[in-house]
Amino acid sequence: MCKSAILFSKKDYSLGEALRYICRDQKVNLVYCLTFPELLNNVINLNPEIIFYDLETNCFPIEIYKQFKETKIFPLPKIVALSLEPEKFEYKDENIFVFNKNNFANDVINILALTKEKEAKKITPEKIEEIKNKTTKILSDLGLTTKYLGYEYIRDLVINIIQDKRLLQSFNKKLYPKIAIKYNTPVNNIERNIRNAITVASQRSKNKMLFDEISGRGTLFNAGPVPSNKQFITWLVDKVS
Repeated sequence: MCKSAILFSKKDYSLGEALRYICRDQKVNLVYCLTFPELLNNVINLNPEIIFYDLETNCFPIEIYKQFKETKIFPLPKIVALSLEPEKFEYKDENIFVFNKNNFANDVINILALTKEKEAKKITPEKIEEIKNKTTKILSDLGLTTKYLGYEYIRDLVINIIQDKRLLQSFNKKLYPKIAIKYNTPVNNIERNIRNAITVASQRSKNKMLFDEISGRGTLFNAGPVPSNKQFITWLVDKVS
């Protein structure tokens, strides 16, 4: 799994493109956030190594940062603050790096190179069994059983994502191939069979309200779309975590 980073900036597209180019070259996944709630959600769920914080479009929430750091509930990413006047950033912290927004490429490349990639979360065999049981119960309520090929694939995807939620950014490039290797089958079989299982659930779910929660549909038989594989798996991960 490669390193992960988040950019928090309000519509500075030139900054986004510059960082995207650098991150791609350094094999780092970059996620763009436009709002502070979106930033917090991604920090918690994606567990990134680095946050790029645009000080020209967002004030730095020092008090929130202090509280987040003191809780020690979540691993703290490095914060690269970008400003046109970096010398005016007064708050000092060993985890925060302030660079000039007009000339940051070399500094950012050095930070990316020196930042150690986080390891996947270790889950005990007992916890894995608990997750499997919860997933099995929900899939059963949705009308899915082991006779559907996508059933086992879905359970394995859920466990892999709970171990490392950054995999949500690499559904096609990393998740599907990982499951395909385990089951010795082509990647497109994984995607197709999961899709078929979700379609079956949309038609045969024993728990209509549960499926409506996933799909956002008012009824099972209206014209609303069947949820995508990623949408379905993400919802399932949230349910069993």
